[in-house]
Amino acid sequence: MIQIMARRTNTFKLCFLLIASLAFIGYQLLLKSSVCPRLPAGGQGVRQLDPGVVDKHQLNDTDTKCSPGHFQLNNDGICHPMLTCKDIQDNVTSIKEIGVGLIKKVHLARWKTYQVSLVKLSHSSFNNYFLSAAKMLQQSQGSPFVTQLLGFCPSSSTPAMVTEYHRFGSLKNINSILKENGKDNGATRFRLCLDYVKIINFLHSSPTGTRVMCDSSYLKKTLSQFLVTSDLHIVLNDVDVLPVVDSSKRILTNCGHYQVVGNFAAPEQLWPYAGVKFNESQMPGYDEKTDIWKIPAVVDYLLGRNVYGDLVRFILSKFHKKCHSKDPKLRPTAAEVLKEYLAVQQILNVTEQSGLIF
Repeated sequence: MIQIMARRTNTFKLCFLLIASLAFIGYQLLLKSSVCPRLPAGGQGVRQLDPGVVDKHQLNDTDTKCSPGHFQLNNDGICHPMLTCKDIQDNVTSIKEIGVGLIKKVHLARWKTYQVSLVKLSHSSFNNYFLSAAKMLQQSQGSPFVTQLLGFCPSSSTPAMVTEYHRFGSLKNINSILKENGKDNGATRFRLCLDYVKIINFLHSSPTGTRVMCDSSYLKKTLSQFLVTSDLHIVLNDVDVLPVVDSSKRILTNCGHYQVVGNFAAPEQLWPYAGVKFNESQMPGYDEKTDIWKIPAVVDYLLGRNVYGDLVRFILSKFHKKCHSKDPKLRPTAAEVLKEYLAVQQILNVTEQSGLIF
């Protein structure tokens, strides 16, 4: 019996390696062909990709149905004007607190017949951070990659925001979310990976400059910055700390007032002076390539443990090594990462349609 099981295991491994090899060969050919979508020079975001690769997470209903200064909820076709201070004070009712952070606290609330998120300042000493986050959210509206802002009140005493409520909550709970909704499969998980890469590309080519995800020193913290939508896509929700960088002008950043440790963060984020006590003022700056270093680890988590995920890991293994180059300059750009992932998506679609993987 043990010998039979061993033979079956070996057969499975051989089949997997055969499928992976065929997929990898197809993937390499795809990269060299004109079929692979080309991103515009300068990495100006996924919105300029060929129509054939646009999906609902690249252009959503709010982009086409509602004019600036308006929003739509639940794809119901109704465009509402942005909520004013009076609207928020008189018509948004808190139901319960669902999250508390250093800068803000979040309440599940109700506006008319809709469930929304009411975001308030946690402590007056963080007022500037709160207002900065609100401004960043305002500047990012119209993008399907960022949570939708419904209203903002910059009151000096009690500033507040109202944002779209996503009942599934944080991306850090993705394993239980997928299982509870019967969607725990490789295809859904890879789509989440692709969403994540699209968001990083959006941040690195945003209208307000190249933005770095500073609140991402470890995996769970990074995942907590995103929310899962009802159609199992992801959006960036926490925009509190997204500094602008420009390495060509030596405009760099230094994330946080504490020492970063561990393998998840990029090497340049670690304190470089052994035997010397950490001092923020002496910490060298860095750019957006720190986000690129973290992509393989985030993707590995999102893929889960399944044949589909193993195939993706195999195909992307060589490319992910580039993402982990110790020299930031040798890492690919976010636009190059997105191009690679879109190529993988195409070969996986072909493989899946052929019935080779599920």
